[in-house]
Amino acid sequence: MKKKFTEIIVYGRGGQGAWTASVLLARAALKTGKYAQSFPEFGPERSGAPVRAYVRISNEPITLRASITHADYVIVIDQTLLNKAIAVSREDGTIVTTFKESTEELKKILDGFKGTVWYVNAFQIALDIIGRPITNTAMLGAFVKATEEKFVTLDALIEATKEVLSVKLPEDIVNKNIEAIKKAYDEVKKL
Repeated sequence: MKKKFTEIIVYGRGGQGAWTASVLLARAALKTGKYAQSFPEFGPERSGAPVRAYVRISNEPITLRASITHADYVIVIDQTLLNKAIAVSREDGTIVTTFKESTEELKKILDGFKGTVWYVNAFQIALDIIGRPITNTAMLGAFVKATEEKFVTLDALIEATKEVLSVKLPEDIVNKNIEAIKKAYDEVKKL
């Protein structure tokens, strides 16, 4: 039986916005006319601990309510978790990661991974635009480009970001996050 939904894991550390990223992605999928669900999985609730957030996107209602063990896509918002992301990706899955070192270094880490990898220096994008190394929104821009807007359009992501972030952040910070999304969308590359 063919699976009727796409599974995505957002991998980060506590305080980096993995759960927020999953919420933005699910909201953008809804705006694109799809069904979606988003939920977090926390370990010890402390800043800096590894965090996984899950997203399912489908053209049909989603009834499964379980964590994701092997994702079709893994979005890595903290490059120190890249090895963990490889472990939860399907063998033929896609990883979209922030990475600030050379492509040769990235290839070494990914040695043996058979799936597809997209990368962007979202760390630097976030520092330059937002002023903090919080890469979650930039990585969503990279994901949208890597998936050729198959699940979420760039416009829907921007609209969802405005709606969700404007509740808790000043307008200038929301606009900087949108700028980071667009820059990562433009700069992400396939390895």
